[in-house]
Amino acid sequence: MKRLIAAIALGLAACGQGPAPLIVDNAQYRPPLGASGIGVAYFSVTSANADWIVGVSSPLADRIEMHASVRNGDQVSMQQLETIELPAGKPVVFGPNGMHLMIFAPKALEAGATFPIQIELQSGRGETFAFHPALSGAVGR
Repeated sequence: MKRLIAAIALGLAACGQGPAPLIVDNAQYRPPLGASGIGVAYFSVTSANADWIVGVSSPLADRIEMHASVRNGDQVSMQQLETIELPAGKPVVFGPNGMHLMIFAPKALEAGATFPIQIELQSGRGETFAFHPALSGAVGR
């Protein structure tokens, strides 16, 4: 069903019906482990039009940064990203061992609540999405 909605959104954008919404799938939020104070978010995002992610934020966090895991031989480090390209119609995946969102000092969620994250685009658009807390041991894709 999500694929059908994405196809319809892409089709409408091509017909000049204004900017199509971003399509976000598998939106998962993982709260901080232990005393780290840093959570993480994984998802995939598709834009009907070529664009760039230029910012992410949430009213429930001090700040959110876009990061990528970078392997150099046997060492893995994280690199902060200022922008991320969204090619038209192609999903961009944020997942373990790749790009991801680092969420600094997130507020605790009430039972059953979702974590809101706003994605800001270079085109000036911004949309907020509900990220579902991941179950213990769940792996994002």
